Amino acid sequence: MSIKQHFNPVRLVMGKGAVRALPREISKFGKKCLLVAQDNCSAMTEIKKGIEDILSEGGIAYDVFSDIRPNPLMSDIKKGIQMVKNNKYDAVIAVGGGSVIDTGKILSVSNDYEIDWPAAFGGQMIIDNKKRLPLLSVPTTAGTGSHCTQAAVISDDNNIKHSIYSFDFFSTVAFVDYSLTMSLPGMLTASTGFDAFCHLSESYIMGNLSPIMEIMNVDAMKKIADVLPKLMLENKEEYREIMSVCDSCAGICLSNGGAIVPHAFGETISSRIYRINHGMSLAICYPPFVEHFYNHTKYGRRIKDVAEIINKEGSEIKDGKQARAIMEKFIGSLGIKYKLKDYGASEEETAKIKEGYLAQRRFKPEEVAGIIEDICGGM
Repeated sequence: MSIKQHFNPVRLVMGKGAVRALPREISKFGKKCLLVAQDNCSAMTEIKKGIEDILSEGGIAYDVFSDIRPNPLMSDIKKGIQMVKNNKYDAVIAVGGGSVIDTGKILSVSNDYEIDWPAAFGGQMIIDNKKRLPLLSVPTTAGTGSHCTQAAVISDDNNIKHSIYSFDFFSTVAFVDYSLTMSLPGMLTASTGFDAFCHLSESYIMGNLSPIMEIMNVDAMKKIADVLPKLMLENKEEYREIMSVCDSCAGICLSNGGAIVPHAFGETISSRIYRINHGMSLAICYPPFVEHFYNHTKYGRRIKDVAEIINKEGSEIKDGKQARAIMEKFIGSLGIKYKLKDYGASEEETAKIKEGYLAQRRFKPEEVAGIIEDICGGM
């Protein structure tokens, strides 16, 4: 067996009502924080108000930064950075999904630190800020895993996504309170839940996880395959709790194992068609990946393992087409569309996606040619 490592420094506070421990944790660093949270829907308004009440009752002073959109733009984040520069905060609290937590990561490291954005977007920036603010993350979805990873996905002003990596992006503490996910709308439940499944399956397929992590990974994959379709039919606390636990497992696995084609190709879609969220883009890319990589020399065996995990009917899988059909059935059970055309992609949008794929250098052209034509319809 080759030598493999595991590292994840995030302390998790888990369970219903976990967020009530926020004041106690913040007081270890000081008495004033920046609360990063969206206020763009009734569910988030209620959650944000609840967090504010907890902070006030606990004697914690706070300012609010809520100028955050899905796929956060660099120009928006700079407004939050200015708040950090203009005030003396003791910590950053990020309450929300991946976009909010990723924003919180950037704001926490911006304390007395200048981010070189061109270098960051070019993958050449090494962040090592001894004065970074502690980051306390409170996920309100069960899918992005951002509270457990060292990555921040930020869009430039052309809405092109860039993944930035730094050990300084790991949360200091994450509060995994599944009760905050109870009001998550159905499609966001499905798309973020499928994102968690992709974090697990892609990191498993990459083959870089330690033996300890593989045990966690496979068990969490099986649980999502079983629970997520049920959750789409019945909003039970039991299902929400399982998904929140599995999401954290998925983030830890992603931070150690990495992702492969679906994530790489999915970000190209959501960067160019704003109405397609991250989980939806993964649903578009995953079935072609399964079919075309089914017999891949390095990844094929593990793709077959993943196909068997979601093969609830136990039917025989003979080839990539059958494995793809099983994956599409699983995605369909979540109510997610898995064809680019089903999202009303125009010829111009599709051409831009294909252009992005042809420019990528991570995968060999001959490996992904079939996937590209599959997704883009042979344009």
